[in-house]
Amino acid sequence: MRISQDQVRLGVLCSFHPGDHVPFSPKIIAVAASAAVLVASGATAAVLGSQPAAEQTAVPAAAFETPASVEVLVWVDGVAKRVSSAEGTVAASLSAAEIALGEHDRVSPALGSQLAVGDSVTVTRVAVSEETTKVALDFATTQVNDPTLEKGKTSIKTKGVPGVREDVVRTTTLNGKVDGTEMVSQTVTQEAVNQVILVGTRRAEVSSRSADRPASPKPTAPAAPAPSDPSTAPAASTGGGLDLSRADMWDRIAKCESTNRWNINTGNGYYGGLQFNLQTWRANGGTDFAAYPHQASREQQITVANRLYAKRGLQPWGCRGAA
Repeated sequence: MRISQDQVRLGVLCSFHPGDHVPFSPKIIAVAASAAVLVASGATAAVLGSQPAAEQTAVPAAAFETPASVEVLVWVDGVAKRVSSAEGTVAASLSAAEIALGEHDRVSPALGSQLAVGDSVTVTRVAVSEETTKVALDFATTQVNDPTLEKGKTSIKTKGVPGVREDVVRTTTLNGKVDGTEMVSQTVTQEAVNQVILVGTRRAEVSSRSADRPASPKPTAPAAPAPSDPSTAPAASTGGGLDLSRADMWDRIAKCESTNRWNINTGNGYYGGLQFNLQTWRANGGTDFAAYPHQASREQQITVANRLYAKRGLQPWGCRGAA
């Protein structure tokens, strides 16, 4: 037989008769409330100890069991693992799944997050590697004029050598797939050596004059200028042994040979406006005027040119086509 809370309250009230005008004290009310709590908590057997054991109601054991573990799904390395943990955190779930995290691995949600039944945890494997490569650096090439080298010819003065640079590149992979690369550093370990090329500036035709020697005395008659061209008429010789014949022709040749610079001396072995070499100058009486051709005046150089012209014509001059 069970006694409900209402019956307990009714029993307390029935202990007073209708004629008794006894007020309910707080103590009496408290006793009645305590009896109701005992009934609600399953303590009926303690209140009604005389009740047969067969009729007593047992308290379910489930009311005193430990709360159930939290079961979740853990995704790692392309595989899903179903695990349970009493704590219900991400860290506890990974421990239950026997998963060890690498230095750069990522977990979602965070390790300290609380999980509910049916949640899932994702582990992303992150690998970071660095690779060093060597890169060749091109060398520059410069050209320097060389008056001792024949025009049109070149020579390597300094051979170029490539430089070397070391590049360090960092690569990040997520679950085995490249996620991105980053340049960490660039260090030049060997500087490039620039190449220097000498470029000849000496006129090629000048070399034909370097071998000028006095020819056998076989005079070559100079061509007589046309009477209709007064500019080519022989000029009269002036005092001091000067011969200014064909002065205009020599000016044209000088323009080709030296751009009309009668005092030029580039150090290439040829001197003056008509580019005499020293041997030819001396062989044709140039020392009558100066030790070197470029030290003589225009008129004096033309005079020596006429002496050579009387022997060999224009053959010694590479710019004879300018005549």
